[in-house]
Amino acid sequence: MSSIISAPPRRHLLRILGVTFGVAVAVGDMIGSGILRAPNLIASTVPDVALIIGLWVLGAFDAALGVNVYAELATAIPRPGGGYDYVRRAFGDFLALVVGWGNWLAFVAGTAAAAISFANFLPLVWPWAQTHTVGVALAMLIALFGANILGLREGRVLQEITSLIKAVMLLVFCVAAAAFAPQTAPLPPSTAMHAFTLAAAVNAFQLVRGAYAGWDSPVYFGEEIVDTSRTIPRAMIMGLIFTAVLYVSVNGALLYAIGLKGVASSPLPFTSVLSHLGPIAALLFALTAMITVASCANANIMGGPRILYSMAEDGILPKIFESVNKGGSPVGAMVLTALFCFGLAASGAFTLVFELLATLNGMTGLIIVAALFWLRRKEPDMPRPFRALGYPFLPGLWLVIQIA
Repeated sequence: MSSIISAPPRRHLLRILGVTFGVAVAVGDMIGSGILRAPNLIASTVPDVALIIGLWVLGAFDAALGVNVYAELATAIPRPGGGYDYVRRAFGDFLALVVGWGNWLAFVAGTAAAAISFANFLPLVWPWAQTHTVGVALAMLIALFGANILGLREGRVLQEITSLIKAVMLLVFCVAAAAFAPQTAPLPPSTAMHAFTLAAAVNAFQLVRGAYAGWDSPVYFGEEIVDTSRTIPRAMIMGLIFTAVLYVSVNGALLYAIGLKGVASSPLPFTSVLSHLGPIAALLFALTAMITVASCANANIMGGPRILYSMAEDGILPKIFESVNKGGSPVGAMVLTALFCFGLAASGAFTLVFELLATLNGMTGLIIVAALFWLRRKEPDMPRPFRALGYPFLPGLWLVIQIA
């Protein structure tokens, strides 16, 4: 009788993820609408080809400094809350909540923005969608959240497939642009420095940093990744290197094919390049753009709810957000995240959220770096499978960049 009335065993997250998924979720989160739109905005303010390429390389270096910090924290504290968990261990609940809610809202806003971007690209393939932007965005969100609520395996497969497709398509674009697109505007020499200002450099670098955002995505699966001490650092490093090579290649291909003026004058320079290759190429771009933002949305959908799950594990949120279904999905946290994403996508308020989060995310980055230094002092004997390289100088350099 006691076995009949006893509560069913509590389900836990499934530890089934490997390096392939880690790379896929990092690439999937980084490569979104940013790389589709940032080249135009950067080229219109930075009138020098070498500087533009240099900014994308510098952005990769900046992200690598962050990987160095997060790799130590994520392997020492392999939990699903990311920065929330590290800051809570170092400074307690208050600052941890600031970081946790800030990061979760960033995931929510990013998901809503990706859904709207998907709806904006769909009319290039299906003109009817032009007047049904919100409906298309909500339909995409329902499909992605539905797949992830089914289970971790479904979300993993979706992430790996979409990340692979968009990476291959971007590589194909680079080859096609270099091989077939004519140079309609020759590249200007580097003497165009007279129009360059420090403010332009700062604004351009902010766009580059935004395009690289998401390199830390593997850390939100600390309880689901096999051999976290090796897998998480490798996934972040490999994902960042692959993305950086793609970003530099894409910008180089755009600048080679239509020149600096061509990139600066077109809101979507990809379409200007592909217009030389016929209507089929333009259709492929539209499909690639939709897969790109859908993959980014899926990475956000997978990562955000795990912050709520970690808070519930610590007793900060109700236990319902700690619930996990048979498929290994934190279903309670997933449903709450979905509701907020639906609301933001329908209202368009995610643009306001992004503006509010710009300062908050900078502050949370500072707190997380500070957590690394404080934990080194507070808990010097904590097991650290990966120790930040060049400590304290390289983490200190990233701290300076965060402040700047």
